Amino acid sequence: MTLSLRPLLLAAALLLVGSLAGCDQGGAVDRSRGQAPLVSGLVLRPDSVNAASIPAQQVQDSLAQVVLRLRVRAIDPDGVVERVQFTVEPASNPRSTATGTLQRESDSLFVRELGLRVPVFLTEVYTVRVFAVDDDSLASNQTLGQFQFVSE
Repeated sequence: MTLSLRPLLLAAALLLVGSLAGCDQGGAVDRSRGQAPLVSGLVLRPDSVNAASIPAQQVQDSLAQVVLRLRVRAIDPDGVVERVQFTVEPASNPRSTATGTLQRESDSLFVRELGLRVPVFLTEVYTVRVFAVDDDSLASNQTLGQFQFVSE
């Protein structure tokens, strides 16, 4: 009787091991390509603007011109940060309002001054997303910030 149970137990063990191995949906990590860059310390100025403080010459066709300054640190532990990208998205309609690249100010500091056109009669929170890409074409983590425009 023990002889007939042994193949069943072996088959059950192999089935269990095979099903556990099949749970890995991410696949193997290719460490030969290097480490992804890291972004941190996003500074966004101003973090809010009231429509009443916008000069009349900066409002055209119900859109206010707001200047945002972005600054972030980006490093690549095993190479060079090729570019740092940003997107600005309104919370009410999360499609990209503005996209672009930050300029390198030093080895690890990237900056950008951005003229953003926002509806003057709409109070809105905008999410700013920033990430880096290195010389191995690996993308970094994302860092997030928020800017609020308060209507009149």
